[in-house]
Amino acid sequence: MKKEKKLKMSNKVFRIIMSSIMAILLIFSVVLTTVTNYFTPSLDTFLGKGKKTATVPKGTSDWDTDYYDFESTNSEEALNNSAEVAEQVGDEGEVLLKNDGILPLTADSGITPFGYRYINPVMSGSGSGGTNTTADYVYTAEKGLTEAFENVNTDVVDAMKKAEAVDTTPVAASGEGGQTAFLGASVNISEYPADTYKGLEDSCKDTVGIVFVGRASGEGGDLYTKEYADGTPHQLALTEAEKETIQFAKDNCTGVVVVINSTNAMQIPELEDDEQINAILQICTPGAMGFKSLGKILNGTVCPSGRTVDTFVANNQETPTFVNFNNGEGNTVYENATYTRDIWLAAFKGGSEFQAPFREYEEGMYLGYRWYETASDLGYFTSNNLPDGVTDPYYNRDNGVVYPFGYGMSYTTFDREIESYDDSGDSIELSVKVTNTGDTYAGKDVVQIYYNAPYTEFDEENKIEKPTANLIAFDKTEELQPGESEVVKISIPKEDMASYCYTHDNGNGTTGAYVLEEGDYEITLRQNSHDVIEKKITTIDETFWYDGSDEDHIRNSDKDAQAALNDDGTSTGEPAKKEADDSAEFVSATNEFEHANEYMTDPSVGNDVTILTRADWENTQPTAPTDETKQASDTVISWLDYGYTTYDLGKGTWDDVNDPELGSSEGSKVYVADEDMPESKQDNGLTLSNMRGISYYDAKWDELLDQIDYESDEIKDALFANGYASGKLSSVGKMATSEHDGPQGIGLNDNSGNNWVACCSFPAATTLAQTWNVDLAYEMGSHVAEENYWIDGGGWYAPAVNLHWSPFSGRNYEYYSEDSFLSGKMCGAAVSGSMDMGVYCYVKHLICNDQESGIYRDGVYTWMTEQALRETYLKPFQMIVQDNGATGLMSSYNRIGAVWAGGSKGLLTSILRDEWGFKGAVLTDYSDHHKYMNGDQALAAGGTLWMDGFMNDGSFAFKNEENKAAYDQALRQSAKDVIYMYLNARVRNQAYAEEMDDWSLLKPEIKAPFPLWAAGLAAVDLLAIGNFVFAVNIWKKRKRELLKDHEN
Repeated sequence: MKKEKKLKMSNKVFRIIMSSIMAILLIFSVVLTTVTNYFTPSLDTFLGKGKKTATVPKGTSDWDTDYYDFESTNSEEALNNSAEVAEQVGDEGEVLLKNDGILPLTADSGITPFGYRYINPVMSGSGSGGTNTTADYVYTAEKGLTEAFENVNTDVVDAMKKAEAVDTTPVAASGEGGQTAFLGASVNISEYPADTYKGLEDSCKDTVGIVFVGRASGEGGDLYTKEYADGTPHQLALTEAEKETIQFAKDNCTGVVVVINSTNAMQIPELEDDEQINAILQICTPGAMGFKSLGKILNGTVCPSGRTVDTFVANNQETPTFVNFNNGEGNTVYENATYTRDIWLAAFKGGSEFQAPFREYEEGMYLGYRWYETASDLGYFTSNNLPDGVTDPYYNRDNGVVYPFGYGMSYTTFDREIESYDDSGDSIELSVKVTNTGDTYAGKDVVQIYYNAPYTEFDEENKIEKPTANLIAFDKTEELQPGESEVVKISIPKEDMASYCYTHDNGNGTTGAYVLEEGDYEITLRQNSHDVIEKKITTIDETFWYDGSDEDHIRNSDKDAQAALNDDGTSTGEPAKKEADDSAEFVSATNEFEHANEYMTDPSVGNDVTILTRADWENTQPTAPTDETKQASDTVISWLDYGYTTYDLGKGTWDDVNDPELGSSEGSKVYVADEDMPESKQDNGLTLSNMRGISYYDAKWDELLDQIDYESDEIKDALFANGYASGKLSSVGKMATSEHDGPQGIGLNDNSGNNWVACCSFPAATTLAQTWNVDLAYEMGSHVAEENYWIDGGGWYAPAVNLHWSPFSGRNYEYYSEDSFLSGKMCGAAVSGSMDMGVYCYVKHLICNDQESGIYRDGVYTWMTEQALRETYLKPFQMIVQDNGATGLMSSYNRIGAVWAGGSKGLLTSILRDEWGFKGAVLTDYSDHHKYMNGDQALAAGGTLWMDGFMNDGSFAFKNEENKAAYDQALRQSAKDVIYMYLNARVRNQAYAEEMDDWSLLKPEIKAPFPLWAAGLAAVDLLAIGNFVFAVNIWKKRKRELLKDHEN
């Protein structure tokens, strides 16, 4: 049979198929190449950059170019060194809250661990706070206790490992942005059922029960504030399942120790008041080594010396901030004001229309212990619901305190006394003698100094508020043997006791100034915020306004921060800006947020708003937003223009042309005439090496900056296409750098808990603060930086110095304390340690990122008086800039009043750069789903870097057609700030370079690495091109065959 001839595909069909395949391959290749090129810095960070090679110039082999005194020679050594510091943080930062004498145990004591958090401990925060806690060196709770004790009840441990935990769930978990689950944490509370331990009673006899209770928290959500199905009032109270576990331990063990594994202060008065609970330890989130520390504290190897950094209260729903805390159910939104949030997440969030969120800081100056101590001193506590044997109503169990701020127990005892006191000069100089009066244990103690300023009719008239207790100095002793003493010396500038008055007319067109009121100031040595050991009086003879009327009327701290420095680091007494501008003068603090002051004080603007005042303490307590509060006034409605910076413009977007503050039109505060267009693309032969060690205002900066092409894609990529990276500027020799997240140590995590880097997991910032050891904070910062060096990191997206505004705030693990002074000192030390090892820090989040839930923190309007803003929330940032020389900050998502923090000229320029003397870069927070964030606005306001999200729903138009001179000048300033930040974290030990007067010799020839991911991309591109060529050839061949067939 004749074989049937196979039909050939028509030329048309063939071309359609091949064209489609080629088009798909080419489109895929182009898109992939474009995206990866755009995100090269971020991909380098996550996927690696390959090997970088350097050729050192000839003639420098005998130079000392070891700029940093690293203890390690590789990343593994650096991690091990960090682990030792992390262990020390745990040793000194875990707080003994209660002890009836049962502790310390001995290593041969029998113990029985209980609780879900023993098997599944909370090791770190989640989101940006996640760290690697799965490595072999890491101490879990089980590893920590089995190493510390010879006799651990494995029967109970095995039973828990086999058991299935049950979840206590909210009655009605609801709300937006993380109320039901957030970045690795959950509002559900897990515990093993009581029958897990059934039949194991005999195994617990003659053992001490160690019961673990914990709460996880994370970025993007807060802890649940409402009732659970079992009647638990909120997430920070004990559930019925947890109480049943504790009861089993009480019934069957010889003693019970409860371990609190939570950075959020839990509500545990029943544990303190229960005589069958023998001891309580607060360990926060311990990181890799904290459970080793726990074991050592339990068996007496370490004498506890930690102190609380938050006030533990009897009822977390009675704290002064609770009524204004967003509970996810619309309690803090304007019902008559909506905005469009047209983002890629909208489909998953119920649409793109949202009511405008707000937060009112009605407690004002009285945050945390400042409220409780002032309330106590004013006789506000009247409840008779007191623990047995207690007479002080401060400790009442309705709205009082369980553990004060600064509280902590030890295995030994200490005597403290003020040995000398001299207030004759501008500072108060005092010496405190601390003696270990115990006879068994060596230990460390914390010296705490507080002040109480006079509160008079003057303050009532000027609307100044003054808490009765304010931490103003502290220090930690060395380890003291029994009978040994140490004298701790303290210096307190008197101007540090000044208050900010936002109502004072300075007589020069400005309002607001610091004032040191005449009268008697109580300086107290305290055991904690409540218990006074000794009191001294310093008298200020006359009221003094720091109103800027002349140089004498500006605070010394501000002048020192703004001044040029001598070679020894002391002030020259002249403004640093004088080097570039002969007319420059020192600047005093004045109001920058009048709209916020107006909202809080004018009843026609802020509806039904209260400011807590000592003048009427009873009747001005914070209250929950009412229906009236949630109806924004006409004035507020006119302010609710998302993204603009003034009161009467916008129409929903920032008006980049007509805004009188930041607009491109002539007359705005940032306008630059065309004839003042900055130079560009010059060949001056300078690199970063030439800029090491020179003043921020040196004329050589202009020569360097003239070399940059301000119209190039490189300048845009270097400054605004940033996400965990810093782009290169080849015209001045700045290389691209990787930057890493991680307040508990370097970490790059996904939402599944996978970690992209192997670095040490430190205890939480809260644990570090609980050490009250500034030197240890410095060590933490320097060791993180050293690890960052070995993974080719240039910057660190940490630490974070927002406050514990509420115990329910989801990100408290990342922040230090409820107290601004303690936070500023501890965070500042960590920043200094990091910078001294060559790593710059972006200190988070400027400012008032105090709650996580609420439309992903998007643009929440935060309202407070400028006194509360400056003395409480800005203060730790100011300390870090002025005392520690911080050169990097990260702005926050929220607004201060009506203006986005990242686009506020008042914040980023007037306060940060002019008043505080800040020199460096300000990076926005991640701009992935925040349409209101506007990079052009940030640039004009004094911002520097744009953290570009993958989806980039923020706005950055690079608009320069209206006033190109101003735009290029802003780019120029941004480039300078980035370079200055980079250099001033990398400059040390320059003796040889200075001696040789040839900075360029320190710049080796660098051959850029070629990362593996780029090699893969190149392969994809070659494959696409090859397929294209192959397809063309096949098509040509097919065409020839068809022509031949046609001819035949």
